[in-house]
Amino acid sequence: MILDLISARKDILFHYSPYSFFPKKDQEKIFQHSIVKGIEKNLDDENVQTLQIDVLGHKHVFIVKFLKWDSDYFNLPTYKLLYVLYAHKDYNILKNAVKIFVKDFFKEKGRYCFSEIPSEDIFTIQALNESGFKLVENRLTYYLDLKNYIHERYDVRSATVEDIPNLKRVAREMRNDYDRFHAETIFDLGKADEFLATYIEESIKGFSDFTMVPAELGVPADAFLTANYLVDEWDYIGEKVSKMVLSSVSSQTCKGWYLKLISEMAYHLKSIGAQYAFMHPATTNRAVIHTYEKLGCKYGKCVHILTYTS
Repeated sequence: MILDLISARKDILFHYSPYSFFPKKDQEKIFQHSIVKGIEKNLDDENVQTLQIDVLGHKHVFIVKFLKWDSDYFNLPTYKLLYVLYAHKDYNILKNAVKIFVKDFFKEKGRYCFSEIPSEDIFTIQALNESGFKLVENRLTYYLDLKNYIHERYDVRSATVEDIPNLKRVAREMRNDYDRFHAETIFDLGKADEFLATYIEESIKGFSDFTMVPAELGVPADAFLTANYLVDEWDYIGEKVSKMVLSSVSSQTCKGWYLKLISEMAYHLKSIGAQYAFMHPATTNRAVIHTYEKLGCKYGKCVHILTYTS
């Protein structure tokens, strides 16, 4: 049944893949790995549950994952709604199914759930909105072709554990009011700041494959950029692509270093064999988007972050 529901909305579900911005010649390989195999893997995860809801003979499957680390950190049972699977085009039926899901799943008080929905899945977005899910962030994907990338070079180095206290401070101070953790009204701002500080600490300790900081004479290491190589994905999707993940740059001591770090990370990823890099700016971060476009990055996709709290 699951495979039938996946096949029914293949063209839409394809956009849930983080690699959906690649040319259509790669679409089938990416779809099979990211969506079909990805859903099968999730169904084998003990932290994932499926809720089946029938409305007028139409089956809907809601796939939800419990996030233990997030739950422990915020002291709040946290879930991610990964997919809503169905095989029809009747909006009212979908809306009724979502309303039943919300009533059943959130009958236990204190649950927090978020979902990342690509713009193309407009019916699901509307049904979640009408059922109480609220919009907290709009996020883009930009990507850079590394094969012929050329730019001025800058002095950088790999971050070390000695950099952690300083980089945690930078992460706290350079708040982005529009990311999910700060835009979400149920989170304490100080706790949200500390979450990002903890993220950079864990990145340096091994959560990310590489963390880069400035190494220019007279410039403090008050800026960072992390990356995940994603080498294990390359053969499956047919593209050598890596991801630039988290960044923060002190506006006081490292002005202009965001562009420099992105450019140097492009060279670093190219050196390990990647042919593309991608990143996820918020739609509100015009300065970051301008930097990407200045370096030759192209628009890839857009997702909307929706949340619900019981």
